[in-house]
Amino acid sequence: MSKHQKNSLCFSTNLHCHTGSSALSEPLAISPFQLIDAGIKISPYFGALILAIYVLGRTNALFYIVYRGHQILGGAKDFHSKSAQRHWKAHEDFQRFNLWFGMNLRTSRNMTKFLSWLDHHELTIEELCRARRYFNANKLEFAIPTPWHRWTMRASILAGIAILTAVWAVFVDARLAFYTVNKTKTSFWVEENQARSSTGKALDWLSESWIIDTEYCLFSTDTAPLANEWDKEVICDLVLGNQNPQIEEAIKSQRFIAVSAGILGAAWFIFLLFIVDRERNAKALLQKVDKNNTEPTL
Repeated sequence: MSKHQKNSLCFSTNLHCHTGSSALSEPLAISPFQLIDAGIKISPYFGALILAIYVLGRTNALFYIVYRGHQILGGAKDFHSKSAQRHWKAHEDFQRFNLWFGMNLRTSRNMTKFLSWLDHHELTIEELCRARRYFNANKLEFAIPTPWHRWTMRASILAGIAILTAVWAVFVDARLAFYTVNKTKTSFWVEENQARSSTGKALDWLSESWIIDTEYCLFSTDTAPLANEWDKEVICDLVLGNQNPQIEEAIKSQRFIAVSAGILGAAWFIFLLFIVDRERNAKALLQKVDKNNTEPTL
């Protein structure tokens, strides 16, 4: 098999491409394992960034990050003015309230109105926290999604879970490596001493399935069932064991993709259950508030 032909064979994960006449490969991109090592090194900085985004999302401000900087500079002391100190305490309470409960209040005045609203309707902050996704604490009103919006969002999440599940199911088999010939775009699965078409028997109606073994590669002079001689040379190079290290690397990469897809799919499913539960809580609280508004006062 020529060097040019070897250059035509790449992993489906686009991690390596075979070059030269030996079984070694020249890496053209970083492997998942190298990415994991790099991720460990930058994880402290990434964690700090995630923390900053979390604080910003909860409080609409970087108060605590700026406050930490002021502490380092020695500017986090109490004010001498009682009026200034009173306003500072109110602002500090407001920021802490947002951070703890995630109500996304814009001002301390909105916080005061929100707390009065809770007392008026005999609700607790814990009840609102379980429905805050569908409650606007600044306007003091619930925002229950319409049936169209609800089912569109749920259908989109379920579609994403289905795609991730399919990716997991395709790449979870640790015996098979998926390849594509660059020149002809022929895709196939390869394992020890055997290769098979990417569609397989289950999708034979989509394209004709085939299986290539060592006997075919050693003794057959015909290209059938393959489309051309190029595919035969590339596939047989793998079937005859000339690229076993690269096959093992491809299988490891595919296993990494399968595990990642499985974890992400499970996370999306948990998120779906979460939003369903939060919407149910919001509806129950809305009914309670409406009932309280319609009850006559004595």
